[in-house]
Amino acid sequence: MSEEYALTVIAHGCELSAEDLTAVKTLLTDVLKVGKFTSQDLSTRAVDFYFQSAKPEELQSAVKNELLNNSNHYDLVFQKQSTRKSKKLFIFDMDSTLIYQEVIELIAAYANIEDKVAEITERAMNGELDFNASLAERVSLLKGIDATSIWEELKHKIEVTNGAKELCLALKKLNVVMGVCSGGFIPLAEHVKLHLGLDYAYANVLGTNEKLELDGTTTGPIVNGEMKAELLLKIAKNHGIDPQDAVAVGDGANDLKMMSVAGFGVAWNAKPKVQQLAPSCLNSDSLLDILYILGYTEAEIKELVN
Repeated sequence: MSEEYALTVIAHGCELSAEDLTAVKTLLTDVLKVGKFTSQDLSTRAVDFYFQSAKPEELQSAVKNELLNNSNHYDLVFQKQSTRKSKKLFIFDMDSTLIYQEVIELIAAYANIEDKVAEITERAMNGELDFNASLAERVSLLKGIDATSIWEELKHKIEVTNGAKELCLALKKLNVVMGVCSGGFIPLAEHVKLHLGLDYAYANVLGTNEKLELDGTTTGPIVNGEMKAELLLKIAKNHGIDPQDAVAVGDGANDLKMMSVAGFGVAWNAKPKVQQLAPSCLNSDSLLDILYILGYTEAEIKELVN
């Protein structure tokens, strides 16, 4: 039985050209074999194409193949049309998603070991290293750093991602429950939660010694990929939300599990492996563009963020 699907085209910080739209229409007719479709302009940078299909898995695979094998300056997001505006829960990663930096690398800068920690982080986010082991290795390098003032200093150094504040404001108006589940650390996750108006914050806790120095360990459960997925399901259950009405947003391999248990996932300027495996990819310069994925027009978005 055929259902209606949407293919959303979102340009990376520029307007979609006539050539871009022709290329997408050719993809629809020649590659996806869509016989009939309609379209709606969401803005000068985003367009929806609507069509019926009885073989969504094949279309999803073809769209992902087109996205990964062509150097287009736009993203293609394929999804069922009927579920786009029914989202009730958003769970975000923090580092390199809600904020531009990796917090552990900011801490490492205090000990002049930023390059060593960054190399381990890169491999972990690419899925080349076990997250728990890589976290333990990186945290051990932080031993001896004074923990009495570091968090207040870092709060002034972190940079919130462009569009994150506006996106969260819009989602709040839409009565969406929001949380951050981070492989980073709880003091800054709580800070981001407060700044963006989120409902939940989960992250790792760094251990300290009697001198209030970092002791090179973490305490309590590790917020890894599996834990992120469990927390998403827990929050959904607490609010009586079907996980299919949840969206997970992140950039690393440890975000794929929570994307798999949510109804939808968005890989935000993600590592190559994550782009290959995530339900959708967004490589623009503003997180607010997620609202195009949900089917909102520019006029509707302006109303939501004002």
